[in-house]
Amino acid sequence: MSFLRRRFSIFLLSMSLLIAVAMATASYLFLRSLDYTPSSLWAVLFFNAFLSLLGLGGGVFFLDHRFTRALRTLEEGVHDVNRLEDLTQARFAEIDSGFEDLNRIQREILELVEKVKQIAVDKEVLEFELQLAERLVLTPQVLQDWPFFLRQLLKKLQLIFDFAYFFVAFKEEKDCKVHVFKCCPALEVYRQEIESMISEILQNEISPEKGDLALTFVHENLFEKEVSQTNIGPKEISQMCKVVMLQNPGLVGGVGVGVRSQELENEAKVLSLESLLTTLLNLVTSVKAIEAYTRDLEYYANRDFLTGLYNRRVFRELLEAEVERALRHHYKFAVLFIDLDNFKLINEAYGHKFGDEFLASLANFIQKNLRKEDILARYGGDEFVAILPYTDDREACTIARKLLERLHRVSFKTPDGKDLQASCSVGVAVYPDHAQNGAALVALADKAVYRVKGLGKNKVGLPEPGDLVQLLENRERQHLSLLEALEKQMVIPFFQPIFNLEKKKIEAYEVLMRIQDEEGKVFPAVKFISTAERTGLITQLEMILWEKALSKASETAGDFLLFFNLSPWTLLRSEFLERLKELLERYRFPPERIVIELTERESVKNLEELKSAVLKLKSRGMRLALDDFGSGFSSYRYLKDLPINFVKIEGEFVRSMRVQEIDRAFVASAATMAKLLNIKIVAECVEEASLLEELRKLGVHYAQGYYIGKPAPELRGQIH
Repeated sequence: MSFLRRRFSIFLLSMSLLIAVAMATASYLFLRSLDYTPSSLWAVLFFNAFLSLLGLGGGVFFLDHRFTRALRTLEEGVHDVNRLEDLTQARFAEIDSGFEDLNRIQREILELVEKVKQIAVDKEVLEFELQLAERLVLTPQVLQDWPFFLRQLLKKLQLIFDFAYFFVAFKEEKDCKVHVFKCCPALEVYRQEIESMISEILQNEISPEKGDLALTFVHENLFEKEVSQTNIGPKEISQMCKVVMLQNPGLVGGVGVGVRSQELENEAKVLSLESLLTTLLNLVTSVKAIEAYTRDLEYYANRDFLTGLYNRRVFRELLEAEVERALRHHYKFAVLFIDLDNFKLINEAYGHKFGDEFLASLANFIQKNLRKEDILARYGGDEFVAILPYTDDREACTIARKLLERLHRVSFKTPDGKDLQASCSVGVAVYPDHAQNGAALVALADKAVYRVKGLGKNKVGLPEPGDLVQLLENRERQHLSLLEALEKQMVIPFFQPIFNLEKKKIEAYEVLMRIQDEEGKVFPAVKFISTAERTGLITQLEMILWEKALSKASETAGDFLLFFNLSPWTLLRSEFLERLKELLERYRFPPERIVIELTERESVKNLEELKSAVLKLKSRGMRLALDDFGSGFSSYRYLKDLPINFVKIEGEFVRSMRVQEIDRAFVASAATMAKLLNIKIVAECVEEASLLEELRKLGVHYAQGYYIGKPAPELRGQIH
C-alpha cells in the first residue's frame, strides 16, 4: 500500500511540474507578443509561475490526501487479517478518491472482500456442522445429561453467530417445557419479554389452532455472570424456530434462537442458521424420543401387558427383597400361588380374546380383594402370585379363603350372554416356617396348589412336611449331578443359528449349554442353571463350554459370530478374563467374532466394576449384547451405562406380537430406540415364517428361533 502511495505522489508531483513549466512557457510567449519590457516580462512570468505552482500544489495535496486516505482505510481493514476467519470481523468503508477509475477499482475490491467474508462465515459454519456431526452419536453420557452436551455446542455456536439466547421446547401430552439458554446475563432483566416472544412463536408453530399453549420455562446462562457481554434488548432481537412432531411416541419438539436483527439480513447466514437449527432439533428430539421410548419400555418390562400387574421377573426380585427385609426385621410373610381352575375349557369354549378379557377382569378382582400392602403379580398364563407381608400361615389361609368366597359370589358375562363363575385353587407358603428363600417358597406354594386341585379344586392348601424334604433332596441331587458333570467334562455346546433378515442368511450362532449324561440323555440349561448359580459352579461350567465351543468353531469355515451367555458375576471374575484370553489365543479365534450376552439372572450392585470389565472385553475387540431385553430392571441400566452392540428382545413379546397389539408395539418401540442408538436388534423365539417379513419391516435386524433352526451340536444353517 505505501509503495502505491509513493508512486501516486511522484506521479502527481511530476504532472504538477510539467503543467507548471507548460503554463510558464505559454505565459512567456504570450507576454512577449505584447512587447513587454524584459524586466516586466520576467516579473509577470514569475508571478504567474508562483500562482500556478501554488494552485497545482494545493490540488496535488488534495488529490494525494484523498487517494492516500482511501488506500489507508483499505490497508487498515486488511492489516489484522491473518487467516480467512478474521475477515468476519473486518470492517471496510468506501472513500471517494476523486478518480472514477480508482473508485471503480476500490468498489470491486470491496465487493470481493465482502464475498470472501461470506466464504469465511460459511467455512466456520461448515466446520461447526462437521464437529456437530461427529458428536451426534447418542452415547450414554448424552442421554444422561443432554442439557450439558447442548451447552457445550452452543458456546461454540456463539463464536459464529451473535445470538442472544437459544431455546428448546418439548410438548408431551399436555405439558410443554421450555429450556432457555441465554448467552448474556444482561438479558435477565428482560425475562418476561423474552418468555412472551418465545411463547408467541411456539404458539404459532406448535398449536396455532388449539388455543393458548401452557408453557413452563427454565432459564440458564451459558456463561458466568461476571463475564462481560454486550447489552441487547428485546427490540433488537429477531427469532427463528424449527418444530418437529412425532406420532410415536406422542412428542412435539422445537428449537429456536434469538439473534440480533442485522444477523438475519445476510441470506447466507439465515440459511446456515436454519441448517444448524434442523441439526440440533434432530439431536435433542432423538434424545427425548429415546427417553420416552425407554420410559414406556421400562414400564411394560416390569408389568404384564394383559393385566397391568407385575410380571414374573419383577416378582422374583421383589420376593428376594422381601426375604432380606423379613430376615433383617424378624417378621413372617406369606406367598400365595393362585391358579385359575378350568381355564383351558374357557379358552376352548369362547376363544382366546374372551380368555384374555377374563384374565384381566380376574386380575382386577384379586387386586381389589387383597390388602393395599400386598403385592400381586401374574406368574404365568392363568397363574398369579402374591406376597403378603407380616402374615403367618393362619392369616394367609384366612385371606385366601375370603378371596375364594367372594369370587364365588361374582360372575363374568360370556360372549353369548351367559354368566360364568370362576374358581381358583390357592397354595400358601410362609417365610421362614416353610422355606428361607424366595424360589423355595414359590415351589412349595405351587406344589400345594396342585395337591388341592387333585382334591377337587377351589380350595386352599399348605405345604406338607414331605414337600420340603423332597425339595431339598431334588436340590442335593442336582448339586451332585453338576459336580459329576464338572469332573467328567459332561458339558457340551449346542449352536442355534441367528438369521440376518436383510441379507437373508445365517450370520451368527448362539452357544447354549447342555449336559449330557452317561446314557446319552441331554439336559437343557433351564434344568440346572439356577442350581449352578446358587452353588457357585456356573463359572467352571461356562469355562468348559467356552473351550469346547471355540474348539469346534475354529474347525468350521466362515466369518460367523458366536454369542455366549454370561452372568455378570462371572464376567467380574478376573480369572475368567485371563482364561478367555488364553482360549482365544490357543484356538486362534478372532475376538471380533465374539459377542458376550449379559443376562439378568443375578443383580449387579456395583455397576462401575461391571463397566470396567466390559471395557476390557471391548478393548480386545469383543462385542456386547443384552439378553432378554424388556424382561427386568437391569436392561435399562445396562443400556444407559454400557457400550451395547446388540439387543435381544425377550421371546415372549415376539411370540405373541401377531395377536397382541401391545406386544407388537413393544417390539416396534425397541427397534426404533435401537436404531436411534445405532444398536442391532435380535428377535428371539421366531417360530413362524410369517414373522420374518413383519420383523424386518419393524426394523429388526436378526431373527432367532425354532423356525430359523433348533439348537444342535453342530454349526450348520437350518432355516427352512
